[in-house]
Amino acid sequence: MTVSSVAGGVFVQNPLMKGRHAPDLSAPFALSQDDRQVLSMRGMSEGQQDAVSSLYAKARAAVQGGQGRGFLASLDTQSLALLQQAASLAVSVNVSTLTEEGAENLLLAPTEAVDLNSDGMIEVGAALTSSFPPVNASPELRAAWEKTASGMNERDAMTLSFKLSGASMSLDGGSIKGRDFSGDFDWNGYMQNLIASNDMSKPYNSLEQYQRINDQLLGFWAALKEQGLA
Repeated sequence: MTVSSVAGGVFVQNPLMKGRHAPDLSAPFALSQDDRQVLSMRGMSEGQQDAVSSLYAKARAAVQGGQGRGFLASLDTQSLALLQQAASLAVSVNVSTLTEEGAENLLLAPTEAVDLNSDGMIEVGAALTSSFPPVNASPELRAAWEKTASGMNERDAMTLSFKLSGASMSLDGGSIKGRDFSGDFDWNGYMQNLIASNDMSKPYNSLEQYQRINDQLLGFWAALKEQGLA
């Protein structure tokens, strides 16, 4: 298998388009350049970035021990507001309503995340979002995604990442789940289904939109093959 990395394009505009990654909680913490870029995009000054970085560092042990909610409960209103801004949340943090996953992701840097219930979705505070590649993605999958998305604008990359995530509502309408890409995932079958779905939607989209999506899916499939995943 080969792993390559492509710089530039959409990733210069928004590092989160690379997908979040699982944190290394055993290593000393410091904000990465990508983290600082995301925080700057969210209107945080250098001083605010340093302050939230200090909170992230202090919270590592609590997150590692599954005590994120307890750590948040010990913080003052000013610290919670700082974490809210860092996570770009519209609603103030109410610790009593959060899951442990939602709490821990508030306490991790912007490019980090955990998916504690393995549902393919990420809770950050009370917000629920999809992420592609998933937090547990292999280096090969990340490389395939970076090659595909590097030449896109952010809107197209976000649209494609959501399509690839496989996020869907449960039959009872009670929850949203993403796709499990772990193990020997059948990428060939998955991509064939996505392309067939786009073909079925052709009468409802413009020819330009249909062709753009088709080209993006074929491009990602080719990148998967280059990485030995399909």
